[in-house]
Amino acid sequence: MGTDNPPPTDEKLPDEVYHDRNLLAIAFARAIRLTWGPNTAGWYWHDGWPVVWVDTPTGQKSWHVTPDLEDILERSSLQQTDPEGGYDGHSRTLKNCRLARYITGAY
Repeated sequence: MGTDNPPPTDEKLPDEVYHDRNLLAIAFARAIRLTWGPNTAGWYWHDGWPVVWVDTPTGQKSWHVTPDLEDILERSSLQQTDPEGGYDGHSRTLKNCRLARYITGAY
């Protein structure tokens, strides 16, 4: 018996992995906005790249995504706006710690 959507038999290229990650970041931001309210997620431009951001009880997190996803961002429920108070200067390590704390409910 087969499946309608079998797992891929070959490896993904780095661009495919990043595309998946970028879509996931946008989806996460949209879910945060729908759950926590309109001022908790959005996106803005930085040095020619869209930046998706969220602000949860564990702190701010943000991800640069590729410019080819601008259409997706514009059609999402995310507003093109900076976070309240601006970017808080978090490093990638701090962002990932905040994300892990959010996932585990440790806040």
